[in-house]
Amino acid sequence: MSVLSEFATAGRLKKCMAALYLVAPALAIVLLYVACTKHDPQAAPPPPAAGQNYPIPVQNLRVRDPYILKDDASKTYYLNVSTGSGFKTYSSRDLANWRDDGISFAPPADFWGRSDFWAPDTYAYQGKYYLFATFSGSNGKRGTSILVADKPGGPFQPLVNRAVTPGSWMSLDGSLYVDDAGQPWIVFCREWLEVTDGQIVAQRLSSDLKDAVGEPIVLFSASKAAWTGTITHGSTVGYVTDAPFLYRAKNGELLMTWSSFTKAGKYAIGLSRSASGTLAGPWKHDAVPLNDDDGGHAMLFTDFSGQLTISYHAPNSQTERAVVYKVSENNGKLLINK
Repeated sequence: MSVLSEFATAGRLKKCMAALYLVAPALAIVLLYVACTKHDPQAAPPPPAAGQNYPIPVQNLRVRDPYILKDDASKTYYLNVSTGSGFKTYSSRDLANWRDDGISFAPPADFWGRSDFWAPDTYAYQGKYYLFATFSGSNGKRGTSILVADKPGGPFQPLVNRAVTPGSWMSLDGSLYVDDAGQPWIVFCREWLEVTDGQIVAQRLSSDLKDAVGEPIVLFSASKAAWTGTITHGSTVGYVTDAPFLYRAKNGELLMTWSSFTKAGKYAIGLSRSASGTLAGPWKHDAVPLNDDDGGHAMLFTDFSGQLTISYHAPNSQTERAVVYKVSENNGKLLINK
């Protein structure tokens, strides 16, 4: 075995293979090959464990408004989140373990948005990736602006340097919905602090997403759902609407998840249904929320195994975390499996 040891520590596969020709017996050739490749210190290291590539367990993601994009091209999940003055990206292969991929959007000096940087939702649309996010301008008006990139993790740039929601409104949490005719819409919330009873609103977009088309359409107000309660901010008492997200159920129903506060004061995820199967509604509201863990700002997606999945943050406090759960669907009824 002294010959094997010498070749095993030689450090180069080329030298080992040359020695093979000096050893006639077939068994010796096999042993030499195994010894050399097994012990060659310059051989390629084994692939790292998943935890090394993606070292952050999902339960350690201290983020709000976790919108997860399943990117079929890269077989990777992407999550853009707010840094307070921009956005950064996390990625994952299994939804359980994540990696910090760094800054995805740093606003240029002339960017209209000066504060908030809330709720970045990422969509694949017509060969590009678009990020819908909430900003406030120097005039204090809040709105949704659209950013664009070639990759789901950015870098993103403003599609246009303004909000696409009405400039005279306080608006937030805009999301992209493309209807059965291929028409893109932005579905967003009108701020409860402005209208007291927060609204869910839809507005057509141009095919390139640069402009709003026509007038905004109010779909419903928060108080229309039996489970919602009021909150108080200063002298204002009203009903909140947050995070509208559209989902076409397996039975053909058009569903919407959105968030508000319950009569007990918990943040929660409501489920509403369009009686017509279109954005026009009318919208009917399930009597109770989907959850009771003081969490919300949810979205639904199908993972790479075909499993319907929900992501949201819980609890709605300074200790909020991203949560990801499987969802059961039965004739339009959804059940979160914790």
